[in-house]
Amino acid sequence: MKLHIEYPHDIPMNAFQWTPSTLLEPFHTHQSLEIGVCLSGSGVFYFEQKRYPVRSGDVFLVNQTELHIAQADPDNPCTFIFVNFDPGVLLVEDEKLLLSYSYQSEQFQNHIAADTELAKMILPRMQIMLEEMRNQEIGFLLRARSVLIEIHVLFLRNYMNQISSDQWRRLNESYRELQMILHFIHEHYRNDIQLADAAKLVGWSAGRTSRFFRACMGQSLKDYIQALRIRAVTKRLVSSFDSISKLCFDCGFQSMASFYRAFQKVTGMSPKAYREKYCLGNVFENWEADNEKRM
Repeated sequence: MKLHIEYPHDIPMNAFQWTPSTLLEPFHTHQSLEIGVCLSGSGVFYFEQKRYPVRSGDVFLVNQTELHIAQADPDNPCTFIFVNFDPGVLLVEDEKLLLSYSYQSEQFQNHIAADTELAKMILPRMQIMLEEMRNQEIGFLLRARSVLIEIHVLFLRNYMNQISSDQWRRLNESYRELQMILHFIHEHYRNDIQLADAAKLVGWSAGRTSRFFRACMGQSLKDYIQALRIRAVTKRLVSSFDSISKLCFDCGFQSMASFYRAFQKVTGMSPKAYREKYCLGNVFENWEADNEKRM
């Protein structure tokens, strides 16, 4: 089963607290990357054929391709902080930050034990991200993103000690090609670009390019471009008075009908309703009201 993750912010990332079911639920994947840290309790975390006992302080890494699910101990249910995010958040900083997720599922240890120095450094940073995303004070997304990058620098330093120089070379080559494709998409998503355009850029067949992109990003190139266009529309909906039809075509959609279907699917509301709910005037009014309540 593949879950669809929605991000309600300009920076595509979420942080939340979660207690798994005591029953073993269906395994799932999602297009986001994910980090989980156990705050308390016990249970089991499954990654396809792998099974990890869970205890307080344990950290888990989840990529976009590996089926997984956590299960709580009925007598002592575990509670997690989870952070999930679009890979692009790290790619715009440095593609090497994604190396921790480029594993072959059957060979990788998703689990970082609570008693390791790495896990002890990750836990307080995950707590900061959860607090920032919950409180949503001015600059919360920027701080959460900076902490996410810091966490992945720690992962990268740990990961580098576990791979050979040849593996490092091959991984770097793959991510250079991914960076080329993503740069092309971000530059031209407003145009009618196709898979064949990205394939020509790296000198591969369309099939190979499609498989490579899906393996790295957890979704098809077409879906990634559509999500990018929707994100561009949402920004302009709340920051401009441009007509919805103008935003539709400016951001790369070829028809109003396809735009409305895609927008409804991603946001759960119409463009008009989204503008009314999130326009800057309403955001500032809500912020001022919240500040008055605190005072």
